Amino acid sequence: MPHDKGLLKITHVVAAVVIVCCMTGVAAADELLQRAEQLIAEKKAGEAYALLVAREQDRAGSPDFDLLLGLAALDAGHPTQAVFAFERVLVADPGNTRARSEIARAYFEMGENEAAKQEFTTVRQGTLPPALTKAVDNYLSAIEARFAATRTQIDLFIEGAAGYDSNVNSATDDSTIAIPAFGNLVFTLDDSGREADSGFFQTGAGTFFSTPFLGRQDLRIFGGGDIYERITPAEDDFRTRYADGQVGLHYTVGRNAWLVSAQAQRFYIDGEPNRDLGGFTGQWLHTWSDRTQFSLFGQFALQRFPDQEVRDVNQATGGAGVIHAFDRPGDPIVFASVYGGSDNEIDDTRQDIGRTFYGLRVGGQYSMNDRAVLLGSVSYQYSKYGADDPLFLETRKDDFVLVRAAVDYELDRHWSLRPEMQYSFNSSTLVINDFDRWQAFVNLRNNF
Repeated sequence: MPHDKGLLKITHVVAAVVIVCCMTGVAAADELLQRAEQLIAEKKAGEAYALLVAREQDRAGSPDFDLLLGLAALDAGHPTQAVFAFERVLVADPGNTRARSEIARAYFEMGENEAAKQEFTTVRQGTLPPALTKAVDNYLSAIEARFAATRTQIDLFIEGAAGYDSNVNSATDDSTIAIPAFGNLVFTLDDSGREADSGFFQTGAGTFFSTPFLGRQDLRIFGGGDIYERITPAEDDFRTRYADGQVGLHYTVGRNAWLVSAQAQRFYIDGEPNRDLGGFTGQWLHTWSDRTQFSLFGQFALQRFPDQEVRDVNQATGGAGVIHAFDRPGDPIVFASVYGGSDNEIDDTRQDIGRTFYGLRVGGQYSMNDRAVLLGSVSYQYSKYGADDPLFLETRKDDFVLVRAAVDYELDRHWSLRPEMQYSFNSSTLVINDFDRWQAFVNLRNNF
């Protein structure tokens, strides 16, 4: 597994550091151990193993020799032989943290997940150097991922939020608009067409499941659904609700994973259906290393408006993304994605409804401590519509920007609190589509 290989690289470094720190005195007194230690530090484990295994018959039983033999065997790809060597160390010195952590790693390489978890858990209970602590935690996470790949996973959540929205209807703040199709006659917009603000309350709940399919660990079926409702007391006409669901397959081979899924969503405004969406998504994920992953994705969806059929479109989208985790304090993660697509109008007489678009999104997260994670992202999208608008006699072009910042705070194992702020604006060639919007809220979530 790619993650497993990444962990192996981490522990190579840890092994070299601990050997240098803990065995300098022994190495000075024993030329054989000194040479083996040097070879392991230089990542020449195969040479070190050949050197040491030739002396195993007469040197086995010496903890210093057996520890180096085990390390060389493990890094050279002989985990079974490594277990024998580490067991001899632990017989002589049951409290040897180094030998116990390395025998756990050997069990991990052999696929003995229960034994590896037991040994890593024992090691984790002690006082460890920061580098070794992180390596052990990574292994425990990888073991849990292995267990998860063999069993059914079901997650449930509920959440609620309260906050303020400066523009609940994403409308212009102009009160009058000149319409070129009517000789630039000036019209006064009614309340529903102008920017309106309100406090809001939001509730949501959902579920996700994933389980092996056809008895295969490399093939899983997944799915889920959620429902959200936002109540805007000062602007009750803009109370919104949406419900969506998906089901799909996830296939993994080595460093690559393929996902295909079907989705459906219904969106409501003021209790009435406003938009239906249904379609399919395909995605390819490639794990370049234990810290970097690339992706390609494509989607086809039908968007239908029950009360405004002229707005119906078929949407096609494609894009690529990358995510990278840095080995730095705070475990920073950054991501970026680019995409493009088109909305193809159903009504051939209304080409101004269709559009082409492209965009990008960048962001990341930073762990401020064990409980709090700082999150942020910036998104940009450009849209160009297919023909002049029949009222404004001009082709619509939009530049949309969304900036988001939040802190995700873990209250306990199940509950989390997230204060968040969002700012968005749309700059359009059609003045009626110009707007900006602030949202600030606090979200409380429970994961069962």
